[in-house]
Amino acid sequence: MLKAQVSQAGWGEFAILCIATSLLLAGLLYACRPSTHPAAAAVEAYLRALVNKDETRMTSLTCKAFEAEALLEYDAFSLVATRLEGLRCQVQGSSGSAANVTCQGKIVATYGAENQQFDLSGRIYRVEKEGSDWLVCGQ
Repeated sequence: MLKAQVSQAGWGEFAILCIATSLLLAGLLYACRPSTHPAAAAVEAYLRALVNKDETRMTSLTCKAFEAEALLEYDAFSLVATRLEGLRCQVQGSSGSAANVTCQGKIVATYGAENQQFDLSGRIYRVEKEGSDWLVCGQ
């Protein structure tokens, strides 16, 4: 009987050790993940605002000089259902307060019963830092 109690106590300690080790490993993996550059995050937020039809948010993420062009793209998608698939953006080059960002993924627009896909991989977004914010300033 005493042997069974010790054995059960040993398994409990082993389980706690396994859980603690797993949490430590998960924390290390999380810390080593690639971080998203703020310029790439700005483009991702811009594209999400575009497909979610959030004009205010979208224009807050654009330079004034690019706003009219961004609104043209917004108008093109405003009357159709849209969604993003596989969005992932990364900085391809930067110099101080400017960066070029490319993205993978696509915008899927539904026109009636037909889906049309707009590949994002052919675009290069010009992003500039104004104050503390990164803004989309062109394609």
